Amino acid sequence: MTGPGLRDQVLLLTPDLHGADGVSCVARQLARAVAAAAPAARLDVWVLADEIRTDLAEAAVPGQVRSAGGHRARLVRWILERTAFDSRRLLVIVAHARLAPLALPLVARGARLAVYLHGIEVWRPLRRFEATAFRRATTLLANSRHTIREFQAANPAFARTPVGRCPPGVLPPAVLHRRPSGPALVLTVGRMWREERYKGHDLLLDIWPAVRSAVPGAELLMVGDGDDRVRLERRAAEPVFGGAIHFPGRVSRADLDQLYADCDLFVMPSAREGFGLVFLDAMAAGRPCIGAAGAAAEIIVPGVTGLLVAPHDGPGLLEAIVSLLHDPARRRLMGEAGARAVAAQFTEAAFHRRAAVALGLADGPPTLPALDAAAVERRS
Repeated sequence: MTGPGLRDQVLLLTPDLHGADGVSCVARQLARAVAAAAPAARLDVWVLADEIRTDLAEAAVPGQVRSAGGHRARLVRWILERTAFDSRRLLVIVAHARLAPLALPLVARGARLAVYLHGIEVWRPLRRFEATAFRRATTLLANSRHTIREFQAANPAFARTPVGRCPPGVLPPAVLHRRPSGPALVLTVGRMWREERYKGHDLLLDIWPAVRSAVPGAELLMVGDGDDRVRLERRAAEPVFGGAIHFPGRVSRADLDQLYADCDLFVMPSAREGFGLVFLDAMAAGRPCIGAAGAAAEIIVPGVTGLLVAPHDGPGLLEAIVSLLHDPARRRLMGEAGARAVAAQFTEAAFHRRAAVALGLADGPPTLPALDAAAVERRS
């Protein structure tokens, strides 16, 4: 038997809530999933981050939101205070593995624990108390099969532990008008941090002079920010790039939606991505995608909604970009197929259904049909 009658209190622990990163996006979707499936349940959202943004419509979530101001000790104190109450009707959802050990005192008091896995944070041996929390968890969820495989490979003790695949979704894009025709525009979106150079920004810079040679005037838009942005900008300012690479920084959701609508092609050749919500955003806007084999293979259907290349494969990435920029009819068909695929199974509403079932808040199998070329084409 499931439903809020057995678990009428839910506590969501998350590092952040209002960011554009995948962890924040999933945390918001988890909160909305709980509210949709169990509207009578009390939902508390405790956030480690140092601020809560109330001016961002896309960051709005249901429930009672509380910020620890960036102080982990404060979050620990709240949890210890909560152990004074009976936790047998409490479901604790942890939106990042690093916070999982904080839930252990509540688990000891009878709470059920669910942990969501995103990617590289669990693609290494778990720390001692993380492993303890994972063993005590009643539910482990992950954004992709790729994340599950990497997690279990790095943690053989969990090789037989069930981990549910529960990919996030996206909201429908705003209806936007495309820019007037002009130079070919390729878009990439991602954080620019030194420790995350696997995102592929340098690989795109490596090949861009050759792209420009094959597609004169082609421009590259790199959206995002981080401590590696200055280095990338300096590199892109070299004469060989002809001023064709632009860095708008971190942009609003509305502006990002417009950029998806304006671009001809979305590319993120990340070699270590746990999922890739940006692919869904681009596909929802009707844009074909190019990604590196891995988690992207669970989103992009090669030859139907986009193309896949091997990680770190500069020549393969160059060929994929140039081939699509030279073929507008194929881009259009891929974009249409991508939009259908997102509408079929990668909406936020679809995530709500999957998460509610996985968390024991609703009955029935998760709705996630296999995504392959035949399935996408049948929905045309």
